[in-house]
Amino acid sequence: MNTSFPIKKSNHLFKAIGMYAVAVFFYFYEFLLRVATQPLQPQLEKDFNISYAEYGQLAAFYYYSYALLQLPIGAFTDKFGPRRLLTFAILLCAGSTLLFAHTQSFNIACFARLLIGAGSAFAFISCLKITTVWFPSRWFPLISGLTLAIGSAGPVVGGGPIALMLEYMDWRQLMIWIGWVGLVLGLISWLVIRDHNPLQPHLTRQKSNENGSLGFWDCMLHVVKRPENWLVGGYAFLATAPTDAFGGAWGALFLRDVHGINNIDANWAATMTFLGMVVGSPLMSWSSGILKSRRIPMAVGAVVSGLILCALIYTPSVSVFMATTLFFFYGAFGSYILCFVVARDINLPLYVGATVGFINFMSMLGSALLTRLLGPMLDSVRGDAIDYSASHYHQVLIILPLFYVVSAFVVIPLIRESFGQHKS
Repeated sequence: MNTSFPIKKSNHLFKAIGMYAVAVFFYFYEFLLRVATQPLQPQLEKDFNISYAEYGQLAAFYYYSYALLQLPIGAFTDKFGPRRLLTFAILLCAGSTLLFAHTQSFNIACFARLLIGAGSAFAFISCLKITTVWFPSRWFPLISGLTLAIGSAGPVVGGGPIALMLEYMDWRQLMIWIGWVGLVLGLISWLVIRDHNPLQPHLTRQKSNENGSLGFWDCMLHVVKRPENWLVGGYAFLATAPTDAFGGAWGALFLRDVHGINNIDANWAATMTFLGMVVGSPLMSWSSGILKSRRIPMAVGAVVSGLILCALIYTPSVSVFMATTLFFFYGAFGSYILCFVVARDINLPLYVGATVGFINFMSMLGSALLTRLLGPMLDSVRGDAIDYSASHYHQVLIILPLFYVVSAFVVIPLIRESFGQHKS
């Protein structure tokens, strides 16, 4: 019996899973680094002698480079493939984490966070590019949901567990260990990742100019000239900003200042946002298939997230258990992942890197702006008061649920249903 064909297919799947595993672990790794400033905040405030506004600035520097690099990285991933770019990105993240751990300068710490964001910008795009090139197209919604779920486990480790480890070691020692993990991962990436799938060469090689290669501007123009992509990007901007700003940067401080919850419990509670995403992201992708609609779960997710956020912010007394539960369901109803499913539905797979880059640019732009602005806004409403009170937070955080109101009732009605329009 001739078994060469199934063996060949089995080896192909094994390689694909190995490449995806490396890329998705990096996504987990960079997501951990994204939110690491939240549990580190008390020690960072002490070591660098910084205010809340400066803490917000430090946290936001990650998002500046992450957002700005999404567009070129997406197009370059389509053009050059993920192997070289992903390996460089992992090493950049690892080296910048070591720089962050060693510096005594707040300005250099901000620069290190900027570089960490720059390296992290490659992670999600590379995961979806590898998925598109190496897996059957029908698997894309499931794997994209799984990718966000695995990545979202990074902040769970980057919140409560890091806060707990800080009871036993200095934050600098911890960041050094995390940096060395990244260096090892970079070496593995170079050895495992491959750019071209011999079984689907049309997904990585297509003659689009005289030289037979896919040009940067070909990728960019394909994405930005489609009005639907701008609408989906607008939804991503509005749906992601509150999640990253509150769940990833300010939620634990809110619980500490307003409800007197200790640093470890506050960080455990806030990072339940991302554990909720671990559960909710695949379910959101799955439900869109069951309902035969992308728009319905996107709208429901935005409305429910906004209501849960209101409960978190305005309930007079919140226990650790209640905060943990609300943060979990807040993340579980996040419909951010469906932005990429919609974008994949309406765009050619050859341009998946540029498309994902554009959507990620819009979402991280919102995260950067909101994370950065909350600190100065809190300082402004506090005035001459010594501490930050519930009233101060209530005045500022009212803008977060409004993001969901606009996304559900203004943007969603403008987005055409994309289910069934998948372009293979």
